[in-house]
Amino acid sequence: MDARKLGYSVCLSAVVLGTGYLLDANAVRATPPGHTGAPVDGGRDCTACHRGQANSDSRGGLSIQTTSFKPGVKQILRLTLSHPDARRWGFQLTARLVSDETRQAGTFSASPDVTVSCGPEGRAAPCNGAVEFVNQSSTATFENRPGPVSWEIEWTPPSDDVGDVVFYAAGLAANNDRGTAGDWTYTAKLRVENQGACPMTSRIPQLRAVVNGASFDRNQPIGMNAMITIFGLGFADPGVQRAVSLGDIRENTFPLRLACVGVEVAGGRVPVAYVKTDQINAQAPTLDLDGPVQVRVILNPGFANEIRSDVATVEMRTFSPAFFLFPNSTSIAARHSEDNSIVADPSVVPGASPAKPGEWIVLYGTGFGPTEPIYQAGEIPSGIARLREPFTVTIGGTTLRREEIYYAGLSPGSISGLYQFNVRVPESAPSGDVPVEVRISGYVTPRATIPVRR
Repeated sequence: MDARKLGYSVCLSAVVLGTGYLLDANAVRATPPGHTGAPVDGGRDCTACHRGQANSDSRGGLSIQTTSFKPGVKQILRLTLSHPDARRWGFQLTARLVSDETRQAGTFSASPDVTVSCGPEGRAAPCNGAVEFVNQSSTATFENRPGPVSWEIEWTPPSDDVGDVVFYAAGLAANNDRGTAGDWTYTAKLRVENQGACPMTSRIPQLRAVVNGASFDRNQPIGMNAMITIFGLGFADPGVQRAVSLGDIRENTFPLRLACVGVEVAGGRVPVAYVKTDQINAQAPTLDLDGPVQVRVILNPGFANEIRSDVATVEMRTFSPAFFLFPNSTSIAARHSEDNSIVADPSVVPGASPAKPGEWIVLYGTGFGPTEPIYQAGEIPSGIARLREPFTVTIGGTTLRREEIYYAGLSPGSISGLYQFNVRVPESAPSGDVPVEVRISGYVTPRATIPVRR
């Protein structure tokens, strides 16, 4: 390994023959669990039992219809299946958390038209948190009926604010000849947005400070696309902490609302990454300017019970570079390139280890300005985006040569406010807490160090 590399279905069946399922002349029974096309369940669908390839006939289709949801509030899903030649119909559907598709999202209710089974073994409901699979009932296969056909399914979303939910479904449009050939399989996927509970509240959020999210220095301006931290009171209920998860990221972009909290900077909403009672982590907008901007916190943004804080005015500029530090130290949040373990003194981070002279490490920071290509605030870069302006990196008083800087730019796969520097520790670096600084466009990072041991 180069140490310098960047770190970071439905089977309508009653008779089983071997591993296949057949349509019985007298009954239609529930599909074996895990045949919705969900990748986390192996991607199985109706073609596991019925010949053909899913979605191969454009004359038909399967769709899931529902609206965005509020935690714990019941709503109806409509599943619609069609094909001009089909005369018998079935489906299987599941709901999962986008943040962890192995986990069930909410609960389904059985009805005369649908049944609910639990887990891969297909236990009877209630499922008590196990993954759930919904199938058409034996009386709702619409035998000898032309399509399209629809089933309505009652779904209760999770009661907690867990981010978005994704539904997977597979449908079988059968020709009703009691065999497995000549049937049509379709699959569908629908991601549904979590609106959040956004309860009624009369509290007005109080802003105390808006600072660079790495240095926390109240005298340092915020920077273009840089991570920022807002300190105050009344941002969330006591004890509530909410960090962004995969279920909150839509179209590869961080949300503008998290835990019913929004932030405005320079008159526009910005991405939010973390919320608790007295702290918000967000990202400054992609604005190339130098001067004062107004910052405001909004509770329940976009809802009728929206509440806005007073305005805080802070300085913003294009560059405001700083390294992220471990708590109560000047030690940079850094990783060993070889194994991605933490660079730190064990007294600062238990289990960590210092860097060695000549070793490649990765340093993390924010506020280093525009990159090539440029990414907008909240976007997640899929590849490299190098710093656009000239810069220098100095470790222990030694300015690194070009060949000692493998990469400097946005951290791939992270929010566009996180930058990384893949650099080589100079052979001359002494043992101890060695100072590190980056200079770019006339600005320099505040005091920061890495531990080095020879």
